[in-house]
Amino acid sequence: MVRTAEQNAPLAVLMREMYLDMEEIKGRVLDKEKLGAYLEKHRAMLTAEATDPKVRDSSFNLMANAYLLHLERLEQSTEEELLNNFQALQQSCIACHQQKCPGPLKKINALKVN
Repeated sequence: MVRTAEQNAPLAVLMREMYLDMEEIKGRVLDKEKLGAYLEKHRAMLTAEATDPKVRDSSFNLMANAYLLHLERLEQSTEEELLNNFQALQQSCIACHQQKCPGPLKKINALKVN
């Protein structure tokens, strides 16, 4: 069965939006532009309903909080810190998705900055 966005669990919908935000953030980092504020929107991953409720375990919460910490650091970065902090944020996405939901890894890996 093919699902529409309205039929997907809130966490899945949020993760898709977070990916689009990460593409935007990557562009801003590369252009050394001021970042927007994403933290409050992304913090919703802590409570958003997952497609599979078993995903929401203690390791998910630890990785989600690590991601949010990296995002907060990125938003507060100096121009010199932007690239390193973006790479740490992107790596936190990879670490979680390797364990919880590997489907988006190819797209997340494409966010890497060399």
